[in-house]
Amino acid sequence: MTTNPLSVGLAGCGAVAKLYYTPALQELERLGEVQVVALFDPNVANIAPIQRAFRKAVTVPEFDELARLALDLVIVASPPPYHASQTIELVRAGMTVLCEKPMALSVAEGEAMITAASDARQHLAVGLIRRFLPATQMIHYLISRNIFGNVRSFTFREGQVFKWPIESASYFRDNGVLRDVGVHILDLLIWWWGEPEEIIYADDAIGGVDLNCRIHLKFPQGFSGEVQLSREFRLSNVCVIQCRDANIHWDINESNQLRIEFRDSRYYVAGQLHTNSDVKKGLTISGHVAGDFHQCFVGQIKNVIAATRGLESLMVPGEAGLASLRAIESCYSQRAMLELPWFSELEALRAQHIKNRQPR
Repeated sequence: MTTNPLSVGLAGCGAVAKLYYTPALQELERLGEVQVVALFDPNVANIAPIQRAFRKAVTVPEFDELARLALDLVIVASPPPYHASQTIELVRAGMTVLCEKPMALSVAEGEAMITAASDARQHLAVGLIRRFLPATQMIHYLISRNIFGNVRSFTFREGQVFKWPIESASYFRDNGVLRDVGVHILDLLIWWWGEPEEIIYADDAIGGVDLNCRIHLKFPQGFSGEVQLSREFRLSNVCVIQCRDANIHWDINESNQLRIEFRDSRYYVAGQLHTNSDVKKGLTISGHVAGDFHQCFVGQIKNVIAATRGLESLMVPGEAGLASLRAIESCYSQRAMLELPWFSELEALRAQHIKNRQPR
């Protein structure tokens, strides 16, 4: 049985749209799954390189015009301050929405988005792409089945000098490292173990946004761990989960590779993940190398397409995006000063005074 391609609009034509959504949508057009028909960005210059990839797509000068089109799916890749208002307008107009992370700037905004989608009986997916990485899915599999025994602790280090090709300095207005990178990590931790019962947070924001932060999280299962993030320094960029019988190592720059270090063994296993299309039949057949980061964007959109057609559930529905927003709000509500040893005593006191006056 053949199905017509879904009509797709793209709201926001900045870096994430150019680097990731454009090639994914091109692949899905080639497969006959979608047809990109409309592009919107208030900066018309941003649209030109994407329109070259989708010759049949029209440029929509105003967002209200995009919302009036009878589209099946709109990908909201606008800056985060616009996510809530644009998503609400689109779902009320009868469209499925895939909203980039973070889904909103507050829990209240996220709840309004979910309510609007529910009232309109439309699908709302959140672009937390790391759930689609083969490595994180394998970690979920191993943990959920307790393959290596109970988790004892974890560490998550991610940091590098900021090089994202932003279009405007306004990117930094409400977008510190916690909302930017941290939302991915918090989402993974919550996906693997549920929402934490305790969060202790510190960052270096002194009247502006956070460039560096440290989070201590305790989970109901009885273990705790630490997350360290930086936009200023290169960190190890590794997630290590210590279990009773083995440690799981994931290099976050590798979408389909893991290393397993077994207790009391002089050897470890390190390798690339492969697909097993016959897993439900109980067969062991060597498959293809699991998808890379770009292919995961294809998989993410395919999941939204299947949900729109009633064939699958959303892997990252609005409620999942809301859980990470709750964790972020918990962090910011109790933000302490990150230790900055190069500050003098007087500078540290002044910094703490400024920090105490920041909105919580």
